[in-house]
Amino acid sequence: MVKGLAADIADQMGIRLSGVSVVEGRRVGCLDMSLLHLAADDRLVSALVHKSELEDLQNGSGCERLEVKIQTALSRLKLLLEP
Repeated sequence: MVKGLAADIADQMGIRLSGVSVVEGRRVGCLDMSLLHLAADDRLVSALVHKSELEDLQNGSGCERLEVKIQTALSRLKLLLEP
């Protein structure tokens, strides 16, 4: 679900994502966080997201904080993509 949300926000911002992935927090040493990777062309940005934010998205609850984090990461990505 987070991949679809990231793709939708990226489309609104005029960014064509080539990849979206989520690394569970256990793999990065934190149980209540995940690492969201967003890629376009040969550029990559990441954002830390709380497990509760991902759960809220899956449950259909408000996910405004998650949307802001994705928008912020995509803004950084857009800057990297500019010539």
